[in-house]
Amino acid sequence: MSGRTLAKALTATVVTLAVIGSVTAWILSYNGYLPGDAMVRAWSAEKDRATDGHANGTWVVGDVAVRSRFDAVTGFGLDDGQNGKKVWEYVPPGRTQICGSARHADASVLLVAYGEEGGDTSEAAPRGKGCATVLALDVKDGRELWTAQRKVATGRFGQGSQFLDAGGDIAVVAHDHRDALQARTKDDHTSLRALDLRTGKPRWTADMPDECGTHKVSVGEEQVFAVLECGGGDPDDVGFGSTDGAELMMAAFDRGTGALNWNVPMDARRPLDLSATVTIESTDPLVLTVGRSSNLDTGTYFSFGKDGRPRPGIEFDGDYGTIAAADAAQTAIVGERMYALAGFWQKGQRHRLVAFDLTTGEEVWKVTLDDPAAALSARVDRITVLGEWSTQSSSITDLFEYDAGNGEELDERHFRDDVPGPLSAVYEHDGRIIVAGWGGGHTFTAFERW
Repeated sequence: MSGRTLAKALTATVVTLAVIGSVTAWILSYNGYLPGDAMVRAWSAEKDRATDGHANGTWVVGDVAVRSRFDAVTGFGLDDGQNGKKVWEYVPPGRTQICGSARHADASVLLVAYGEEGGDTSEAAPRGKGCATVLALDVKDGRELWTAQRKVATGRFGQGSQFLDAGGDIAVVAHDHRDALQARTKDDHTSLRALDLRTGKPRWTADMPDECGTHKVSVGEEQVFAVLECGGGDPDDVGFGSTDGAELMMAAFDRGTGALNWNVPMDARRPLDLSATVTIESTDPLVLTVGRSSNLDTGTYFSFGKDGRPRPGIEFDGDYGTIAAADAAQTAIVGERMYALAGFWQKGQRHRLVAFDLTTGEEVWKVTLDDPAAALSARVDRITVLGEWSTQSSSITDLFEYDAGNGEELDERHFRDDVPGPLSAVYEHDGRIIVAGWGGGHTFTAFERW
């Protein structure tokens, strides 16, 4: 073999080995087997006892992750020595069920509500029925701190009613202000009350506007916010009460005294009746998800200043795509920014990561993602996005991080182990990513960078 032929053969061999090496490196990287490119499972918490229910709330508070379901509230330790081990569990008494929970677990106290379902919407709540008992749990050890009763109209459990919350040193509880026939009750002005968060002792009863009762509530740093239902029905017309003419309003109360600070229409241009679906997404700043239908197909994110002054809204649909407002894991609010995953169709389902300025309602930046996205979490400096493999699979395979200021990609990693889904939330704790399962028995799974 001549020298030239040998050189050509060696060159071809080197090229072939380089190609094989590149392909091998890509495969190893994409499957999470190269350092610096991978996310590996650190631990998986014990699954739920049964698979016929789903989470109605998850929280990460200090070194404990908490999951609430209809049958129990469970705490899992996050210390290195515990690694997701079950550290406590609260099971409601008798045949009662967990039927509500606070959005925030402040001062290591979690508020949940339990009761026994019975009756229907045309009957007053039978004694001991309905979602009537509020319970405060110490998140550190699951110890019961106190219980209190709330007034309920019927024995039927409400769905996602946001009737209790915690913040600072108070627990705020909303009481039903309509009877079983939807007539306003004579004491509807007492429908919002605050208790001491650690002891359960009464603190104040809110001074409600005329003909208004509490619809939903959330506690902020300086004020207590409530969606109010105002008008519609006369408390003297028992049996003929109606929600016709009722309008949803937004109000703020002093956190220390319960005094009314301000009360404004939810939408200054188009009054919102009770067919709208409203969720308090954030309190500081105040942001609402307002759907014009029960499934949140269309609607707007409304934002308000501290004085109740409305800001420009952000539509679910825009040039950026469509935000799945019904999925809380698709949006995050940090300071005066809202970050959202907006889906669009282009040879399959895809997503954009979009940043909005809440003071103006304007888009700040957006990034088009290569693959569909399942969830995000946000901090002041960066946004974390969990990506899926394709439109035919709900398997989460990738983690991307972006600069919160300008959307520049900072990191890309690939999961070596399966990420259980569907997800209800994504948390970050001591450098780890913790995903909370929504159903299928999955509770919490932690992943770390490798």
